[in-house]
Amino acid sequence: EARPPPPAATPRVPPVAGRAARLLYIEDNPVNQLIVQELLAQRTALQLETASDGASGVQRARATRPDLILVDMQLPDIDGHEVLRRLRADAATAAIPCVSLSANAMPDDIERALRAGFADYWTKPLDLQRFLGSLQAILGTPG
Repeated sequence: EARPPPPAATPRVPPVAGRAARLLYIEDNPVNQLIVQELLAQRTALQLETASDGASGVQRARATRPDLILVDMQLPDIDGHEVLRRLRADAATAAIPCVSLSANAMPDDIERALRAGFADYWTKPLDLQRFLGSLQAILGTPG
């Protein structure tokens, strides 16, 4: 089976004129979903959608083609690596940059995620300035 090549390191998404950048956050913890919603609440250039497990997140990504996908690594059904594998295996979602989010900050976990093809690895709790700066770097939108 042919697989698409992995994306280049930290791909930058070209902005689409007149449209907010769309983010999909795949996260089972409602508190973490709310935190990200609050971080983005005042940023009209960013539109957030959430999914609460890996399978529905992959389905939402196929349906909505977001500009960036934030993936929690410990989901109730499949882990973040499996989410990424499924997204990369589908031509519709293969090129969408994905960022890993995890409370686990062990260097081996971070290295494994980056090697797997995640554009970045953000640790929880999220640092507001780093979060917004990273979003701006990847999406090219003002934080």
